[in-house]
Amino acid sequence: MIHSLNCLRNRHRAAKLFLGIRSNEASIRVAYGQRVRRERNRRRKQFLWRISIFLLAAGGLVGLGYSAYQTGTLLAASRVTDLEHKVADLSSQLSAGRSENEHLKTSLAEGKQANLALQSRYDSHVPSDDLAELLGIARERLSQGVPIARLRQVLREAAVARSCDTHVTRKRFALQVGSPTPDGTAALLDGLVQINALVPNAAADPARTATIVIQPAWAGDPVKLTGLPARQDFVVNNLLLHLTVEASPMAGFAMLSLSTCGKG
Repeated sequence: MIHSLNCLRNRHRAAKLFLGIRSNEASIRVAYGQRVRRERNRRRKQFLWRISIFLLAAGGLVGLGYSAYQTGTLLAASRVTDLEHKVADLSSQLSAGRSENEHLKTSLAEGKQANLALQSRYDSHVPSDDLAELLGIARERLSQGVPIARLRQVLREAAVARSCDTHVTRKRFALQVGSPTPDGTAALLDGLVQINALVPNAAADPARTATIVIQPAWAGDPVKLTGLPARQDFVVNNLLLHLTVEASPMAGFAMLSLSTCGKG
């Protein structure tokens, strides 16, 4: 009996021990499970935190890139606007320059036409060459007291002279050294025309160095010619006087010839 009670007691103790062991195992399993869950939660939180940091960094970079893009777009648009304004200004300046160039061309053409018209009026009203010389002679004669009516008459009666006839008046006269003297003066037409032939020295070549001084009575200033032969024509009223001074075969002398031509 006692043995049976001890056996029951031992069994009861073994059952309690087994139940305690099973209870400890369950506790250990629960504690381990809680530890594993906590570790998973911690790792999950770390992963989510890292993902959040990455997303925040990526979002910041995207925001910075977008901001830079917007800023670059605004700057490019502003630059394009400035360039468009400059192009418009340059186009306006080019158009104004072309208009000014056309205006200058028109003004230049008008100036050339005005200059041509002025030159034409100048040529038609201002004498030149022989006509200017004739006008100068007329003014000189007027200043010397010749009546203008006399000059008009001379010009009206002037005509083309015919060829001179064969009648020629000749006279030999001496070459004078230095200055002229009355004795060395040759006179024609009763003294109306006086001629002197001057050389610088006796040994000089009269063909190159002789100075012929012709003094018509109706002219104020003498006519001076250099070298021999020397020729000069004079118009007196309606007569043409053709005067020639040549070297004479006789040394120290010159030969004077005068022919008269009338109106043809």
